[in-house]
Amino acid sequence: MTTRRWIEWVNVLLGLWVIAAPIVLTSTQADGLAAWNSWSVGVGMVALAAFAMYKPSLSADAIGVGLGLWLVVSPWLLGFAAELPGAAINGVIVGLLVICYAFWAMRIDATFTVRAAA
Repeated sequence: MTTRRWIEWVNVLLGLWVIAAPIVLTSTQADGLAAWNSWSVGVGMVALAAFAMYKPSLSADAIGVGLGLWLVVSPWLLGFAAELPGAAINGVIVGLLVICYAFWAMRIDATFTVRAAA
């Protein structure tokens, strides 16, 4: 379970980065919809990681996959990919990392459950 905790701390850091990204990556502090999207997803990631540290669950991992997928597709669905390419690239990279870590956590949970049942 120590690997699981490490993954959640990485997710906390990724969530904090997603919150800070609109300020760090753009010339203005708020770029409207892109910034609000980043802030809300980042807060969700931090809250989800904190919850998963307290009580790991497959449903929390599934929500993490959903948040990662949203980060990947939101620049195009919300229409800011062309105007803010740095934010779009950041969303795709962080989203893919979140998805990978969520699947890794799911794998750890499945392995732990099998071992506990044996």
